[in-house]
Amino acid sequence: MKGAFVLLLILVGFSGMAFGQTLSQWFLVQDSIAGMSYVTDLPVTAIRYGTPGKIYRWHWDGNSDNLLLELRETNKKGKSFKNGGTLNMVGLSDKELKWVREVNYNSSELKQQGSYYFLTDKKKNFCIDPETGAVLWENKNDFYFIEPFLNIGVGYPIQSMSNKLTAVNLSNGKELWYRDLDRSFGWDDAYMLNDSVLLISTNGLRAVHLVNGAGWSYKANTTKKEIGKMIGVNAFGLLLGVFTGVYTYQDQPDVASDMVSNMLIDPDESIVLASRDQIARVDNAGNVLWTTPLPEKITSKSSLFLVDSVVYMINRGYAQYNGGFSMIGDPYLAAFDLKTGNRLYLTLILEKKEFIRNFQVVNDMLFVVFEDKIGFYRLGDGTLIKEKVIELQKDEHLDAFVESGIYWKRNDSEFTDLMSEFSNYNLMMTTQGRVFVLTDSLERVFAYDKEELYHIATQNPRCALITNNDSDFVVLDASDNPVAALKASGEMFLYRDKLYFFDKDSFSEIDLSQLGQPAPASVWQSIFKQVSGFIPDSYN
Repeated sequence: MKGAFVLLLILVGFSGMAFGQTLSQWFLVQDSIAGMSYVTDLPVTAIRYGTPGKIYRWHWDGNSDNLLLELRETNKKGKSFKNGGTLNMVGLSDKELKWVREVNYNSSELKQQGSYYFLTDKKKNFCIDPETGAVLWENKNDFYFIEPFLNIGVGYPIQSMSNKLTAVNLSNGKELWYRDLDRSFGWDDAYMLNDSVLLISTNGLRAVHLVNGAGWSYKANTTKKEIGKMIGVNAFGLLLGVFTGVYTYQDQPDVASDMVSNMLIDPDESIVLASRDQIARVDNAGNVLWTTPLPEKITSKSSLFLVDSVVYMINRGYAQYNGGFSMIGDPYLAAFDLKTGNRLYLTLILEKKEFIRNFQVVNDMLFVVFEDKIGFYRLGDGTLIKEKVIELQKDEHLDAFVESGIYWKRNDSEFTDLMSEFSNYNLMMTTQGRVFVLTDSLERVFAYDKEELYHIATQNPRCALITNNDSDFVVLDASDNPVAALKASGEMFLYRDKLYFFDKDSFSEIDLSQLGQPAPASVWQSIFKQVSGFIPDSYN
């Protein structure tokens, strides 16, 4: 079997020619017991497809019938991958192996962006036909953003620091236009402002009409180069060299970046953006409606949200520093009038060596989360109402508020969504997976250990798969009643009435109609955990 597979690869080669062989001819196919249905009291069977190589990554676009497997063998010790591998396109409905294509990972990489597949080497990007594996076209750009309805991708030259942003017709690979657009520190965010205009956050705002490249710019200061610090370091290095004979020299200044907020789109389709020295409102034609200064020495990464006609700003107290995370500036809260930009208040949060990890708005209160403390403030005027230190275990920190998708196992036949159970409380998760139920006055009502809690792995309108260990899963119906127990892996997705999950050397299919409640194909939605797969932990 393996010899036949290798021969086939030799015949197909890099051309990616299609062939229509069933999976049973190339994969090891076998049935197995995957669980038990509580509805029928019968075993749930799975069809396992053993692959002729380790699954390095998998790709599914969330809509089509195509599943792409990257197969890559390991060395004899199993600790590292070999340079060579294959791309294998599988048809999920007809169970055909549509095509196979060799790939050299030493010089190439497969990228999936939506329904598009690109094989990228050091100089070129090859667009691969998902139905045949053939190269449709090639160009020299790495795509930053793809708009599937216009069939346009925009990006920059591969392995280059060029700021030449180029648009490409994804049907034929032809360049449509190009425009200089700085990407020195990458894009902070990108958002389709309407059906044809892409709004990019990079050193301010850039509006780009994807059809012709026209647009406007609003410049903002989102980075800071510490030239003075570099001069001081070099002076000390020279002085040290006089005494030791060992000279040190820094040729590039340290850079703090990502000192910018999210793009807040208001009801008038204007955009509010905060940088390190000001907050501004810009209309959708690029006209600046107002700007308001911010305290530059303490402003860093921030978050904006809108309540009625007031823009609220949470300065987080961190940023990127030389490409890594660093606490920069000081946390603070601020509020601005949406129409005029007038600052309504600015409240400093006097926390030493801390940053805001998370926040949540409940009615007229703002909850702010630090490492081991939660404070809540009056949203209207920024006044601190109360703060409370939360008792934690060793090396445990507060993490994030829980909104939905966390279940508590009451007993073998009942699972409760914690958010539904405690709708009038605040749920806080820690870095160790515990969940605290807190009152609005931050008193702890309940605490749940990680072992008691289940999270949603994947779901659709008719069912959800929950787990607390990524190997044992409970299937809940739309009313949160358990209907089956399954053994699977955390790498999975739902497509129509089938569940697919992946292991290192196989993928499996479970027909969910076995559970006793089949759903019509028109109802099942392709909601999936992740569109592009994984590298097994043991090989990292």
